[in-house]
Amino acid sequence: METTKKYMPADQGLVTAASVAAFCHSVLGGKVKPYLLSQEIPPDWDQHPVKTLVGKNFEQVAFDETKNVFIKFYAPWCTHCKEMAPTWEALAEKYRDHEDIIIAKLDATANELEAFPVHGFPTLKYFPAGQGQKVIDYRGARDLETLSKFLDNGGKLPEEELSEEPLAPFPETAANSTVKPKEEL
Repeated sequence: METTKKYMPADQGLVTAASVAAFCHSVLGGKVKPYLLSQEIPPDWDQHPVKTLVGKNFEQVAFDETKNVFIKFYAPWCTHCKEMAPTWEALAEKYRDHEDIIIAKLDATANELEAFPVHGFPTLKYFPAGQGQKVIDYRGARDLETLSKFLDNGGKLPEEELSEEPLAPFPETAANSTVKPKEEL
């Protein structure tokens, strides 16, 4: 079984050989859900133009069939994310009074989502309103005008607005990585 999933026993009691064996059998039998990291939901998560999502409120907000939800998955240390923050705030401010549009952010280093692994930062995903809609990976320019056109057109950009090369997600490089290079012997 090849996986990077983590599991946590529901019972945090005494650890015995029998309890470990039973836990392993439960995991292998698919009876235990993977443990996903999540921050606590901030009390003011929905009080600002940019809503703050965490693992615990992600599905409730992103899959609300009455809302179009545009989410920036970011890392606090990411330079590209920091540079984009003022534009994301301006976008949220622009659509603040649109009851059917939510602009949100999620720290992907502190919150894990099983269905949406994030491999580069920032990653932008659009969750359209309606039942059974497909999630759209945003790959256009990251300026206020283009992001606004995308929202105004229901998650679509005119062909001429699409980038030749996708701008998201940014691949991890030495400049934006937290992994230290290996020293050669």
